[in-house]
Amino acid sequence: VTIGLMSFLLGYVTRDTQPTFVQHYSHIFVFLIWAAGLLSLAFGSLKPAWGWLNRLTYLTTERIVQKNLIGAAQATVIPLALTSQTEVRQSRMQKMSGAGTIAVVHGAFGQHQRSRLRDMPDAEHFNTLIAGELSAYRRRLQAQQAAHAAPPQAPVADHSRGDVRGASFGGGHG
Repeated sequence: VTIGLMSFLLGYVTRDTQPTFVQHYSHIFVFLIWAAGLLSLAFGSLKPAWGWLNRLTYLTTERIVQKNLIGAAQATVIPLALTSQTEVRQSRMQKMSGAGTIAVVHGAFGQHQRSRLRDMPDAEHFNTLIAGELSAYRRRLQAQQAAHAAPPQAPVADHSRGDVRGASFGGGHG
């Protein structure tokens, strides 16, 4: 759209049928058209593309991390233990390319916040990966809690060595 509009304006301004005033200052108008077109391309195309290429988002077994490769070093870290909900939001343009923004609701003790993973290239697939990893994390957590909640085994005395296995002894008594 920008290139088409620039081409039309450049052709219109440089026509021989323009008034003398426009013909005399056409080089200034050409410069302004080129400057506006390049700025439009830079901020409309190159800046979002640079932001997308510069951002690294990854999912581990414990957290979601999003950071910039160049620029601000502050990474967004969202622990899976505190994640309660994810949802994909897509504009019409993003739906055509499969991109989208993933909103992650996380927090504890009634203090919830919403973090956004903006302009993810394959948002639906990444959201599915988050859901799978979140359910695997919760299964591991339940298994750990079940293992810790099991009744303690009775200590087995080993009379040959004079100790008791499986017992816990308090320290600090001298």
